[in-house]
Amino acid sequence: MAAASIAGVALLVLTGCGSSEGARDGGSSTAASDSGCATQTTVGADSASLLPIAPAAVTLDQPGTAPPATLTGTPDRTSAQRVSLRVVSSSTTLRQGEQPSTASQDVTLPLTARVACSDPTDVELQLGRATSPDSGLTGSLAAVDGSRAGIAVAAGSVPVSLRILPAQAADDAARSAVEQTLLTALQRSVAVPTQPVGVGARWHAVRTLDGAATVTQTTTATLRQRTGSRVVLDVAIDEVPVDSTFTVPGRGDRLTIGSYSFSGQGAITVDLGRGLPVAGTLSLTGGRTLIGDDPARPLVQQTSLAVTWR
Repeated sequence: MAAASIAGVALLVLTGCGSSEGARDGGSSTAASDSGCATQTTVGADSASLLPIAPAAVTLDQPGTAPPATLTGTPDRTSAQRVSLRVVSSSTTLRQGEQPSTASQDVTLPLTARVACSDPTDVELQLGRATSPDSGLTGSLAAVDGSRAGIAVAAGSVPVSLRILPAQAADDAARSAVEQTLLTALQRSVAVPTQPVGVGARWHAVRTLDGAATVTQTTTATLRQRTGSRVVLDVAIDEVPVDSTFTVPGRGDRLTIGSYSFSGQGAITVDLGRGLPVAGTLSLTGGRTLIGDDPARPLVQQTSLAVTWR
């Protein structure tokens, strides 16, 4: 087993069909619509929200068959990449003597990605017209159309932070939905080893995610196919809490985790010259038992998450 290394993500979350069309200007463009690289940047923008992304430590378990090659590529600056990210999350809470309650969010967010013309560690994003089955949220999201965001990339193509620069007209609901959609997808990005690998290679990546519960996320990936700069990866993810503390979002109340599970799988196709993947999906499901002042009446939650790019 090779020593752990900080790996490249191919920047690459789970995605669907990508194309090489230019983005609309939208009143807040990162570059001309026909440009393949970003001439403007969100780095250092005064009103940008800066969100850290936990890096992943990668261990190569099986190098695969010959001929091996590194999973890296030269950024494609000849044309912009357009993708559409959809993130669907749901949580149903059950408690003895109370009616079940469900909270969910379903957002589809068109994105245009460009690597900065002068900085390969800067991937700039332009947001399109986001939608949701929730008509009220869709109305709020209309103000986000044309907003900008960016991803800072460390050595080895590891995303280390997300910058979001929403339009001034965007309300709190729209800002929160965009932030959750992008951050949730990036937190399930697939890190790759820096060592040369061949078909059949298998590795696992470990990162710590902070949230209501701090969890250790283990992603296991297998290189199924490689054709030129395109690779297909089979992916499995498992998340387990690091301790028994659960902090209720927005309230600060602390509960004790009695049980916890959250895992799933998917497959992605990555073009190593692009800032985002070109095909794939990921689905996770789980549950948790949370104990408060009355151990006889715990909260039982069933959770799910689906990330798709098209």
